[in-house]
Amino acid sequence: MKPQPFHWLLFLTLLSMVFQPAEAQEPLFRRHLLGEDLENTKVRLVYEAPDGFLWFGSNRGLLQYDGIGFKAFRAPDSLTNNQVSAIFYDSKKRLWIGYEDGAIFFLNNYRRLERWQPEEGNPASPIRGIAEDRNGVLWIATYGEGIYYLHNNRLYNIDTEEGLASNDIYVLSPDKQGKMWLGTDNGISICSLNQGRKQVKNLSKADGLPDEIVRDIVHDVAGNCWIGMNDHGFCYFNTQTNAFSRPIRDWDSGVINGMALFENRDLWIATEGNGLWRYSLEDQVLKKNSDSEKKLRNAKIYDLHRDIEGNLWVINNIEGICSANLRFEYITTPFDNIQALLRDGRKRLWAGTPNGLFVRENSADSQFSRVTALPDKANIVSLYEDRYHHIWIGTYDKGVYCYDFQSKAIRNFDEKGGLTTNSVISISGLGDQLWLATFGGVTSIVLKGDPLNGGEPDFHNLNYESGLGANFIYKSFVDRKGRTWFGTDGKGLSVLENGKITSYTHAGNTRLGSVYSIAEDDRGHIWISTDKEGIFEFDGQQFMRLSVKEGLRKMIIMSLAANSHGDLLLTHDAGIDILDPVTKHLIYYDDEVGISKAEPNLNAFCTDDQHNVWMGFGNQIIEYCALNDTLAIHPRTLLKNVSIFLDPVDFEAEHRFSYNQNNLVFEYTGLWYTDPEAVRYRYKLEGFNHDWIESADLRAVYPNLPPGDYTFVVASTENAAFDDEPEVRYTFTILPPFWMRWWFVLLMLILGTLVARYFIRLRDKRLQQAALLKKEKIESQYEALKSQINPHFLFNSFNTLITIIEENPTMAVEYVETLSDFYRSILQYREKEVIPLEEELELVRNYVFLLKKRYGHNFNLRIECDASAKLSILLPPLTLQMLVENAVKHNVISKGKKLDVVISVSPDGRYLVVSNNLQRKMTAEKSTGFGLQSIARRYELLTDSKIIIEETEDAFRVRIPLIKNVKDESSDHRR
Repeated sequence: MKPQPFHWLLFLTLLSMVFQPAEAQEPLFRRHLLGEDLENTKVRLVYEAPDGFLWFGSNRGLLQYDGIGFKAFRAPDSLTNNQVSAIFYDSKKRLWIGYEDGAIFFLNNYRRLERWQPEEGNPASPIRGIAEDRNGVLWIATYGEGIYYLHNNRLYNIDTEEGLASNDIYVLSPDKQGKMWLGTDNGISICSLNQGRKQVKNLSKADGLPDEIVRDIVHDVAGNCWIGMNDHGFCYFNTQTNAFSRPIRDWDSGVINGMALFENRDLWIATEGNGLWRYSLEDQVLKKNSDSEKKLRNAKIYDLHRDIEGNLWVINNIEGICSANLRFEYITTPFDNIQALLRDGRKRLWAGTPNGLFVRENSADSQFSRVTALPDKANIVSLYEDRYHHIWIGTYDKGVYCYDFQSKAIRNFDEKGGLTTNSVISISGLGDQLWLATFGGVTSIVLKGDPLNGGEPDFHNLNYESGLGANFIYKSFVDRKGRTWFGTDGKGLSVLENGKITSYTHAGNTRLGSVYSIAEDDRGHIWISTDKEGIFEFDGQQFMRLSVKEGLRKMIIMSLAANSHGDLLLTHDAGIDILDPVTKHLIYYDDEVGISKAEPNLNAFCTDDQHNVWMGFGNQIIEYCALNDTLAIHPRTLLKNVSIFLDPVDFEAEHRFSYNQNNLVFEYTGLWYTDPEAVRYRYKLEGFNHDWIESADLRAVYPNLPPGDYTFVVASTENAAFDDEPEVRYTFTILPPFWMRWWFVLLMLILGTLVARYFIRLRDKRLQQAALLKKEKIESQYEALKSQINPHFLFNSFNTLITIIEENPTMAVEYVETLSDFYRSILQYREKEVIPLEEELELVRNYVFLLKKRYGHNFNLRIECDASAKLSILLPPLTLQMLVENAVKHNVISKGKKLDVVISVSPDGRYLVVSNNLQRKMTAEKSTGFGLQSIARRYELLTDSKIIIEETEDAFRVRIPLIKNVKDESSDHRR
């Protein structure tokens, strides 16, 4: 019978659905361009240092990558060909670099390449690997000379003569015990040192190794290893049983250049010219990676690396450097607007859309196909698998369907069959009980046997009248305690526990409003997402809110789901956030993991039996797998460089700088290779800044810092919140100038104290001298006055005056005036320390005038001083008068014995000399000796020189030290 045209059309339509191209599930690979400065650079290997930096070996030197750009380190061409073939970071934080020509360099503390020159010399063969054992011994593998090791600063060699399988080594891979596994072209050698003695063990084809040429060795956490080979693919070696196993025996994809292991999940395999492969450890299925643009399909893969963030780095000849975050894999579907997802117990993936239900089986060539048992264009909004492995399919307007994939049996339940309404928005359950959230409340379905094999379920409805906050229910959720939670439209959260419904409409003063999604963390805390207020955590007693302030990118969260590590995944129109429910740390993901259109529908997600989370975004399905490896959740903040006036310093060792080394620049980075553009920084200089400074820059400049103790603190974040981000600290001191240091200040205080004490003592001494001088002067004045007004002097003066009055009244008047001037001068000069010689001579002339009236020509005074001397010489008052008086007092004066007194300046100009001819009286006149003693003491106080008294048979001389008039000398000099 000829088929009708309608039947042909239907047949072709179904055929097109079944045989459409397979939708590959794959991670998103992103390319990392080297930049124009590194044009024609060919990268061959990748290495991740413990501090987080990625280093790449190329044909043009060493490259450092921080996620933003590459920095090249090139050794002088005269020392090496700069073809990097090995990179290693040792326990002393030193980066070693091996080259194809056998040269070895290391990066010193000033970030410069320095050649390593051991006493024994460098290898002459290509360096294939560098590693360090648990005792700090450095091992260096070569292709042609075996392996070297550095022990006690001596370089030793192990080659075939000492038992090595081959001198041609492809790979060096240390295990957890510090033993060196070498992949050679003649099997595997395992090298170690035991108390300084070499030990070598070999594994070959005789031991079960499938291929004698071993290209790569990767150790797992159990201490076993995966081995990549030249011709026979890869194998697994159990170190406990010493047995080899081959998961894939018909390998025909060529030479394996490298491998990367994601524990308990995948082994990624790099081939010489047949692209990138993935072996699933769970399913034991090998499949070729099919990147979206198929560029890696037949690429030559040089190296693979799994980093601390869960990224896989692929070094290849087509794209250069590529990476993908393996926690996320995406599927681009032929349908759009995914509203519901389910991965059933047999690992089939179901997707509900407004245009029907689609399913994909778990196989390498699987593809989505429409479930044709449903009505045409059924609007699917919820999915659930019961304990019979039937799929419950909630629709927007046709109730719920129970469907069996194997038998294709299907059964519909709607309002007539017991539902509150035909709109089933969410389905959850536990055991035989299902909970359906609808637009008219909640329907409980209790299974009484297989519903597709004669079992008739019981229906029970709950609504507003039953105690629910509202009839419109967005989400139903059953927690581990068996409580059932309901998210309502506008009336918050309700929970059914022990047959009683409790509703929560507010969290403190905040209205919960509509609750879209519900999840439970490992502590049993309930998390909800709302329509306006962000998300809330409920610990059974109170609600704690998280909003934009705490790091949420969006306040409207469409879905909440818990993964195998207890983290929560949040979906919204900006992408996916991962929340640590304990620390509240958030990590953001969007287009870097393959989300091209972030428009998730409400609760368009599911969690499978392995707690992987599947999420729908437009026409994409994103799978999130919480890898078993320990991964970083923060950017690794590093202080890259500290420079003073742009000169780098060894900041690992230097922490003290001089006062003029106070212009500092700090360069830092936050390594977050998943999305480096999202990283932001904050820093402060403790001791200088009071508050944090937030910035997107990679350097901080502090000019003209004053002396003091400082700590530079920097942190980086990928989510704009710095609540729990690790900090890097660098403490340093800028020393004050020596004149501000404590020892100098103390020294100056001591010196100042000593100087002050010296000047105080000097002042006291001067005061004492002045006091003594004043005392001497007063005593001298007193004695002089007393001597002048003694009775004899007055008697003689008055007798002389009487005689003159009788003989010459005019002369008597002059005598009285001179006598008056004499006593007036004594009174006038008694308060002065020194007076000019001219004034002293005037006083002496008055005194001599009086004497001349008594002794006449029998007493003579001769002054032999020039005019300049009279002005420039100072002396204590009454000094010359006392000496003249002393001469008159102790010598005979008569007509036959005249007394001659001479006042002159010594030939050397140092003394004023008062001399007289010596003619002593027969009876010495009583004397206190005060005159000469007073003059001597006064001169001791005024000068460092002493008076000199000379006496001969016929003469008596007193030499008085000259005191120069400084002001007069200065004026003479100026003239």
